[in-house]
Amino acid sequence: MVLVDASTRWSHVVLLSTRNAAFAKLLAQIIRLRAHHPDHPIKSIRLDNAGEFTSKAFDDYCMSIGIDVEHPVPHVHTQNGLAEATIKRLQMVARALVMRTNLPISAWGYAILHAALLIRFRPTASQPFSAYQLVTGYEPDISHLRIFGCAVYVPIAPPQRTKMGPQRRLSIYVGYESPTIIRYLEPLTGDLFTARFADCHFDETVFSSLGGDRKKDFPRERQEFSWFVPTLSHFDPRTSQCESEVKRIIDLQNVADSMPDAFSDIAKVTRSHIPAANVPARLEVPNKGHDAANRGTTTTLSGGMVEAVAPQRKRGRPLGSIDTHPRKKRATMSMNQYWRMLRCLK
Repeated sequence: MVLVDASTRWSHVVLLSTRNAAFAKLLAQIIRLRAHHPDHPIKSIRLDNAGEFTSKAFDDYCMSIGIDVEHPVPHVHTQNGLAEATIKRLQMVARALVMRTNLPISAWGYAILHAALLIRFRPTASQPFSAYQLVTGYEPDISHLRIFGCAVYVPIAPPQRTKMGPQRRLSIYVGYESPTIIRYLEPLTGDLFTARFADCHFDETVFSSLGGDRKKDFPRERQEFSWFVPTLSHFDPRTSQCESEVKRIIDLQNVADSMPDAFSDIAKVTRSHIPAANVPARLEVPNKGHDAANRGTTTTLSGGMVEAVAPQRKRGRPLGSIDTHPRKKRATMSMNQYWRMLRCLK
């Protein structure tokens, strides 16, 4: 599923295991956008006429928050041209990524997610700046980008390694979650894991394959992949799961809005012993401070007002304050001791 912002061309791509989860992912992204950008409300949403994009609960939710839901004419893709153009662009970039590596065509999902991240860093025909810069306000930093499908040596977890054994293992780079976290595949099993970018060593000249050397026995064929196959649509029919997921997310948002602490584990929350509620904006000065200020000098201000100035100690503390680290004070000499000292000097 592809969600595109018409003003900044920011695209959000989600991989779906079933068509019934499309509306739940869409609603979650709308809630996230409204929370991250409260000053830029969503005015309208244009959806496809597919069966997975019809939900009575979603329409009621959009109507309650002031979002217009639009549907183009059936079989007229030009009315939804922005989303269709984004899908075509994603396919072109993802196809080049997959063909450059030794990964099978079944790894197109990772290529699509990586292509969506790359497209955010490029300006479009309607905007001289990239979508990333328009949304965040910062110029994109591409120092963390690496070639898709290249070899990466990730550190082995301390419980799984020995002092004299290997400290890293060979993996396949398939994108990143953030500039500091990468995604990689285990070559033998194909499982997806994450690692810290600073702990990894990349070799962008080597492209490993899944399954080790077993792939060399089979010829590599150029195949085309598609996101939608009409002949297989009957294997994923629309069920009541779509409507129930939308209602569940709306109910959770209502609970979160009414009770902000409803999702917090109260037993694990450390509360301060100081009552912070209804605290006055200005604290009262202790009596010692007032007495010291009264014994200080007075300054006449403009308008005839008189301001008391507290006498200050050598270290800047007013009289009457408590010195947590007092200095050693030199005892004062009496007059007899003073005359004795003068006689000794003579």
